[in-house]
Amino acid sequence: MRAICGIIFISLFAVELFAQRDWENAIKRAKAERKYVLAYFYDPECFVCQRYASQTVDNPQLASLLRKFVVVKFNSEKERQKLRELLPRQNEPFLLPVTVIADSKGKVADLIVGHLNADAFAAFLKAFLSGKRTDAVERKLKANPNDPATVYEAAVWFLERGDGQQGLPLAEKLFHIDPENRKGFHAPMRLHLGLYFATHRTKQAHRAIEEFRKVISQFPNTREAEESRFYLAVTHLALGQDEEAKKLLSEFLKRSRSKNLREQAQKLLHFLETQPPADLRKGEGN
Repeated sequence: MRAICGIIFISLFAVELFAQRDWENAIKRAKAERKYVLAYFYDPECFVCQRYASQTVDNPQLASLLRKFVVVKFNSEKERQKLRELLPRQNEPFLLPVTVIADSKGKVADLIVGHLNADAFAAFLKAFLSGKRTDAVERKLKANPNDPATVYEAAVWFLERGDGQQGLPLAEKLFHIDPENRKGFHAPMRLHLGLYFATHRTKQAHRAIEEFRKVISQFPNTREAEESRFYLAVTHLALGQDEEAKKLLSEFLKRSRSKNLREQAQKLLHFLETQPPADLRKGEGN
Protein backbone atom coordinates (compact mmCIF):
# COMPACT_ATOMS: atom_id res chain seq x y z
CA MET A 1 0.00 0.00 0.00
CA ARG A 2 2.81 2.45 0.85
CA ALA A 3 4.50 1.69 -2.46
CA ILE A 4 1.25 2.30 -4.37
CA CYS A 5 0.67 5.56 -2.49
CA GLY A 6 4.24 6.60 -3.30
CA ILE A 7 3.72 5.94 -6.99
CA ILE A 8 0.45 7.90 -6.97
CA PHE A 9 2.14 10.79 -5.13
CA ILE A 10 5.05 10.90 -7.56
CA SER A 11 2.65 10.82 -10.51
CA LEU A 12 0.56 13.66 -9.07
CA PHE A 13 3.74 15.64 -8.36
CA ALA A 14 4.89 15.19 -11.97
CA VAL A 15 1.46 16.24 -13.28
CA GLU A 16 1.57 19.35 -11.10
CA LEU A 17 4.94 20.29 -12.57
CA PHE A 18 3.68 19.67 -16.11
CA ALA A 19 0.59 21.79 -15.51
CA GLN A 20 2.66 24.77 -14.42
CA ARG A 21 4.76 25.21 -17.54
CA ASP A 22 3.05 28.46 -18.46
CA TRP A 23 4.95 31.42 -17.00
CA GLU A 24 1.97 33.74 -16.51
CA ASN A 25 -0.06 31.08 -14.72
CA ALA A 26 2.91 30.35 -12.49
CA ILE A 27 3.22 34.05 -11.60
CA LYS A 28 -0.50 34.26 -10.80
CA ARG A 29 -0.32 31.18 -8.61
CA ALA A 30 2.82 32.46 -6.87
CA LYS A 31 1.01 35.71 -6.06
CA ALA A 32 -2.07 33.90 -4.78
CA GLU A 33 -0.06 31.47 -2.64
CA ARG A 34 2.60 33.99 -1.61
CA LYS A 35 5.41 31.86 -3.01
CA TYR A 36 8.38 32.27 -5.33
CA VAL A 37 8.47 30.77 -8.81
CA LEU A 38 11.21 28.22 -9.45
CA ALA A 39 11.71 28.06 -13.23
CA TYR A 40 13.82 25.27 -14.69
CA PHE A 41 15.11 25.80 -18.25
CA TYR A 42 16.39 22.70 -20.02
CA ASP A 43 17.37 21.36 -23.40
CA PRO A 44 15.40 18.17 -24.19
CA GLU A 45 18.44 16.83 -26.05
CA CYS A 46 20.77 17.47 -23.09
CA PHE A 47 21.56 14.37 -21.01
CA VAL A 48 22.99 16.50 -18.19
CA CYS A 49 19.73 18.47 -18.06
CA GLN A 50 17.73 15.25 -17.73
CA ARG A 51 20.02 13.87 -15.03
CA TYR A 52 19.99 17.19 -13.19
CA ALA A 53 16.18 17.34 -13.31
CA SER A 54 15.88 13.85 -11.83
CA GLN A 55 18.12 14.93 -8.94
CA THR A 56 16.43 18.28 -8.35
CA VAL A 57 13.07 19.53 -9.67
CA ASP A 58 11.79 16.00 -10.45
CA ASN A 59 13.21 14.44 -7.29
CA PRO A 60 10.35 13.09 -5.10
CA GLN A 61 12.63 13.17 -2.06
CA LEU A 62 12.69 16.97 -2.35
CA ALA A 63 8.92 17.26 -2.87
CA SER A 64 8.18 18.87 0.52
CA LEU A 65 10.87 21.48 -0.10
CA LEU A 66 9.80 22.14 -3.69
CA ARG A 67 6.15 22.61 -2.66
CA LYS A 68 7.27 25.86 -1.02
CA PHE A 69 7.76 27.17 -4.57
CA VAL A 70 5.69 27.22 -7.74
CA VAL A 71 7.75 24.99 -10.01
CA VAL A 72 7.64 25.57 -13.77
CA LYS A 73 9.70 23.84 -16.48
CA PHE A 74 10.63 25.32 -19.84
CA ASN A 75 12.11 23.92 -23.02
CA SER A 76 14.85 26.51 -23.53
CA GLU A 77 14.58 26.35 -27.33
CA LYS A 78 10.90 27.27 -27.23
CA GLU A 79 11.29 29.81 -24.41
CA ARG A 80 14.61 31.40 -25.30
CA GLN A 81 13.09 34.87 -25.25
CA LYS A 82 11.86 34.36 -21.70
CA LEU A 83 15.34 33.25 -20.66
CA ARG A 84 16.80 36.39 -22.27
CA GLU A 85 14.30 38.54 -20.37
CA LEU A 86 15.11 36.91 -17.06
CA LEU A 87 18.88 36.84 -17.50
CA PRO A 88 19.89 39.88 -19.58
CA ARG A 89 23.40 39.93 -18.04
CA GLN A 90 24.18 36.35 -19.07
CA ASN A 91 26.02 35.81 -22.32
CA GLU A 92 24.58 33.48 -24.93
CA PRO A 93 24.63 30.64 -25.66
CA PHE A 94 23.29 29.88 -22.18
CA LEU A 95 24.89 27.10 -20.20
CA LEU A 96 22.04 24.71 -19.48
CA PRO A 97 20.29 23.79 -17.34
CA VAL A 98 19.41 27.13 -15.75
CA THR A 99 17.27 27.40 -12.61
CA VAL A 100 15.75 30.81 -11.90
CA ILE A 101 13.89 31.84 -8.76
CA ALA A 102 11.60 34.83 -9.29
CA ASP A 103 9.12 36.65 -7.07
CA SER A 104 5.41 36.97 -7.80
CA LYS A 105 6.13 40.05 -9.93
CA GLY A 106 8.52 38.08 -12.12
CA LYS A 107 11.66 39.75 -10.74
CA VAL A 108 14.65 37.40 -10.52
CA ALA A 109 15.72 36.81 -6.93
CA ASP A 110 18.33 34.10 -7.49
CA LEU A 111 19.61 31.58 -10.00
CA ILE A 112 21.77 28.55 -10.64
CA VAL A 113 23.60 28.21 -13.95
CA GLY A 114 24.59 24.61 -14.63
CA HIS A 115 23.97 21.57 -12.48
CA LEU A 116 24.07 20.72 -8.79
CA ASN A 117 23.48 17.38 -7.09
CA ALA A 118 20.45 16.79 -4.85
CA ASP A 119 22.20 17.73 -1.59
CA ALA A 120 23.65 20.96 -2.98
CA PHE A 121 20.33 21.88 -4.59
CA ALA A 122 18.43 21.29 -1.34
CA ALA A 123 20.98 23.37 0.56
CA PHE A 124 20.57 26.17 -1.97
CA LEU A 125 16.78 26.20 -1.59
CA LYS A 126 16.94 26.09 2.21
CA ALA A 127 19.42 28.97 2.25
CA PHE A 128 17.15 30.95 -0.06
CA LEU A 129 14.09 30.34 2.11
CA SER A 130 16.06 31.35 5.21
CA GLY A 131 16.83 34.73 3.64
CA LYS A 132 20.38 34.16 2.38
CA ARG A 133 19.91 35.43 -1.15
CA THR A 134 21.82 37.16 -3.90
CA ASP A 135 20.33 40.58 -3.20
CA ALA A 136 21.52 40.36 0.41
CA VAL A 137 25.00 39.32 -0.73
CA GLU A 138 25.10 42.21 -3.20
CA ARG A 139 24.02 44.74 -0.55
CA LYS A 140 26.74 43.52 1.80
CA LEU A 141 29.30 43.71 -0.99
CA LYS A 142 28.23 47.24 -1.90
CA ALA A 143 28.67 48.31 1.72
CA ASN A 144 32.11 46.65 2.04
CA PRO A 145 33.54 46.48 -1.50
CA ASN A 146 37.19 46.09 -0.44
CA ASP A 147 36.81 43.84 2.58
CA PRO A 148 38.51 40.52 1.70
CA ALA A 149 36.06 38.41 3.71
CA THR A 150 33.07 40.05 2.03
CA VAL A 151 34.58 39.78 -1.45
CA TYR A 152 35.43 36.12 -0.83
CA GLU A 153 31.91 35.34 0.40
CA ALA A 154 30.35 37.05 -2.63
CA ALA A 155 32.74 35.35 -5.09
CA VAL A 156 31.92 31.91 -3.66
CA TRP A 157 28.21 32.70 -3.68
CA PHE A 158 28.18 33.47 -7.40
CA LEU A 159 30.61 30.73 -8.40
CA GLU A 160 28.54 28.07 -6.64
CA ARG A 161 25.56 29.20 -8.69
CA GLY A 162 27.55 29.01 -11.92
CA ASP A 163 27.51 32.79 -12.37
CA GLY A 164 31.03 33.33 -13.62
CA GLN A 165 30.26 36.79 -14.95
CA GLN A 166 30.04 38.06 -11.39
CA GLY A 167 32.02 35.42 -9.51
CA LEU A 168 35.24 35.36 -11.56
CA PRO A 169 35.94 39.13 -11.37
CA LEU A 170 35.35 39.02 -7.61
CA ALA A 171 37.83 36.16 -7.25
CA GLU A 172 40.43 38.19 -9.13
CA LYS A 173 39.61 41.22 -7.00
CA LEU A 174 40.26 39.19 -3.87
CA PHE A 175 43.74 38.26 -5.09
CA HIS A 176 44.36 41.92 -5.98
CA ILE A 177 43.28 43.48 -2.66
CA ASP A 178 45.08 40.84 -0.58
CA PRO A 179 48.07 39.78 -2.73
CA GLU A 180 50.07 38.48 0.24
CA ASN A 181 47.19 36.31 1.46
CA ARG A 182 47.18 37.88 4.90
CA LYS A 183 43.54 36.89 5.43
CA GLY A 184 44.10 33.31 4.28
CA PHE A 185 41.48 33.23 1.54
CA HIS A 186 43.71 32.25 -1.39
CA ALA A 187 43.55 28.47 -0.90
CA PRO A 188 39.75 28.20 -0.48
CA MET A 189 39.22 30.70 -3.30
CA ARG A 190 41.28 28.66 -5.73
CA LEU A 191 39.51 25.50 -4.60
CA HIS A 192 36.17 27.12 -5.39
CA LEU A 193 37.49 28.28 -8.76
CA GLY A 194 38.46 24.70 -9.55
CA LEU A 195 35.04 23.42 -8.51
CA TYR A 196 33.38 26.11 -10.62
CA PHE A 197 35.18 25.04 -13.79
CA ALA A 198 34.77 21.34 -12.99
CA THR A 199 31.04 21.64 -12.25
CA HIS A 200 29.66 24.53 -14.28
CA ARG A 201 32.14 24.87 -17.16
CA THR A 202 33.03 21.28 -17.98
CA LYS A 203 34.41 22.25 -21.39
CA GLN A 204 37.06 24.22 -19.50
CA ALA A 205 38.03 21.34 -17.22
CA HIS A 206 41.70 22.11 -17.88
CA ARG A 207 41.23 25.29 -15.86
CA ALA A 208 39.84 23.26 -12.98
CA ILE A 209 42.95 21.09 -13.10
CA GLU A 210 45.16 24.20 -13.07
CA GLU A 211 43.40 25.63 -10.00
CA PHE A 212 43.51 22.34 -8.08
CA ARG A 213 47.23 21.98 -8.81
CA LYS A 214 47.89 25.55 -7.64
CA VAL A 215 46.27 24.78 -4.30
CA ILE A 216 48.27 21.55 -3.93
CA SER A 217 51.59 23.21 -4.77
CA GLN A 218 51.10 26.49 -2.89
CA PHE A 219 49.25 25.20 0.19
CA PRO A 220 50.32 21.54 0.43
CA ASN A 221 49.40 20.84 4.06
CA THR A 222 45.96 22.42 4.17
CA ARG A 223 42.46 20.97 4.11
CA GLU A 224 41.96 22.69 0.77
CA ALA A 225 44.95 20.83 -0.67
CA GLU A 226 43.48 17.52 0.46
CA GLU A 227 40.16 18.33 -1.21
CA SER A 228 41.97 19.53 -4.32
CA ARG A 229 43.83 16.21 -4.61
CA PHE A 230 40.52 14.38 -4.51
CA TYR A 231 38.74 16.66 -7.00
CA LEU A 232 41.76 16.61 -9.29
CA ALA A 233 41.35 12.83 -9.56
CA VAL A 234 37.60 13.20 -10.09
CA THR A 235 38.15 15.71 -12.89
CA HIS A 236 40.55 13.37 -14.70
CA LEU A 237 38.00 10.57 -14.30
CA ALA A 238 35.26 12.77 -15.78
CA LEU A 239 37.56 13.48 -18.73
CA GLY A 240 37.94 9.75 -19.33
CA GLN A 241 41.61 9.74 -18.27
CA ASP A 242 41.31 6.54 -16.25
CA GLU A 243 44.98 5.78 -15.65
CA GLU A 244 45.72 9.26 -14.35
CA ALA A 245 42.61 9.11 -12.18
CA LYS A 246 43.71 5.73 -10.73
CA LYS A 247 47.15 7.08 -9.97
CA LEU A 248 45.82 10.18 -8.24
CA LEU A 249 43.21 8.27 -6.24
CA SER A 250 45.83 5.77 -5.04
CA GLU A 251 48.12 8.61 -3.97
CA PHE A 252 45.21 10.34 -2.28
CA LEU A 253 44.35 7.27 -0.21
CA LYS A 254 47.93 7.03 1.05
CA ARG A 255 47.88 10.48 2.61
CA SER A 256 44.25 11.52 3.16
CA ARG A 257 42.90 11.89 6.70
CA SER A 258 39.32 12.59 5.64
CA LYS A 259 37.07 9.58 6.27
CA ASN A 260 34.39 10.87 3.92
CA LEU A 261 36.74 11.62 1.03
CA ARG A 262 38.58 8.34 1.56
CA GLU A 263 35.32 6.42 1.25
CA GLN A 264 34.45 8.27 -1.94
CA ALA A 265 37.93 7.67 -3.35
CA GLN A 266 37.69 3.94 -2.61
CA LYS A 267 34.33 3.76 -4.41
CA LEU A 268 35.80 5.50 -7.44
CA LEU A 269 38.78 3.16 -7.50
CA HIS A 270 36.46 0.18 -7.28
CA PHE A 271 34.49 1.61 -10.20
CA LEU A 272 37.64 1.99 -12.29
CA GLU A 273 38.77 -1.53 -11.47
CA THR A 274 35.45 -3.20 -12.30
CA GLN A 275 34.04 -1.16 -15.19
CA PRO A 276 35.16 -1.05 -18.85
CA PRO A 277 37.74 1.59 -19.78
CA ALA A 278 36.59 5.06 -20.71
CA ASP A 279 36.51 4.53 -24.48
CA LEU A 280 34.19 1.54 -24.09
CA ARG A 281 32.03 3.30 -21.47
CA LYS A 282 31.46 6.02 -24.06
CA GLY A 283 30.58 3.43 -26.70
CA GLU A 284 33.62 4.19 -28.82
CA GLY A 285 34.80 0.60 -28.73
CA ASN A 286 31.70 -0.76 -30.53
